[in-house]
Amino acid sequence: MSAPRERHAPTPRIQVTGRARAGRSTVRNALSLLSAEETAPVDDPCGPVPTLDADLIVYVLPGTLHPVDRRLLATLPADRTLVVLNKADAIGTRWSDAAATAETHTESLGMPTFPLVATLATRTRTGTFTPAELSTLIGHRTRPDPPFTLTGDHFTAPGLAPDSTARRDLLADWTLYGISCALAALRHDPGLTARVLLQILHSASGIDPLHEEFHRRYEQATTRLRR
Repeated sequence: MSAPRERHAPTPRIQVTGRARAGRSTVRNALSLLSAEETAPVDDPCGPVPTLDADLIVYVLPGTLHPVDRRLLATLPADRTLVVLNKADAIGTRWSDAAATAETHTESLGMPTFPLVATLATRTRTGTFTPAELSTLIGHRTRPDPPFTLTGDHFTAPGLAPDSTARRDLLADWTLYGISCALAALRHDPGLTARVLLQILHSASGIDPLHEEFHRRYEQATTRLRR
């Protein structure tokens, strides 16, 4: 007789949800959740509120909490929900402002909330600094900041230096927040390699604590399904 087929272990179902333009797709990519279901926006006036019934739910906030977020999050099980405070670079003027906002949300919602710059986290997973980009950053590392990286227009101003095209390319690839972090690191150590600089930006995106907690929750969800 042939041996019985081994049953495959169940796989937790994952949903990524949130309001329109919260960055659901970007957060999904930042966490490498290729099999996750990205729901329709929870605030779509033309469609029904998506049913949130997955084994693990990633709820993406684009900064502030709206009434629709509070209503929905109040219905979700805390042990199966992670809240991501995306676009954290747009909250206040320092990372500590985003971290404080995330802590306030954690206390208010009773769910862990993680600040994240998902666009930067995704870029650090898929790209690296070219020699030309590194050279441009090193060439501008002594410029006073925050004025230099206060806005995209400041950073790419043609009259600042003859490399405005290179600066525009940098902005498109690495975001203003990523550039600001890279310049701060290079001011401290101009000899940083592209690889080390990438690691610094990866950490600065806030992805590591979120990634660690997501995998802990994923393992818990897998254990529940096997019972």
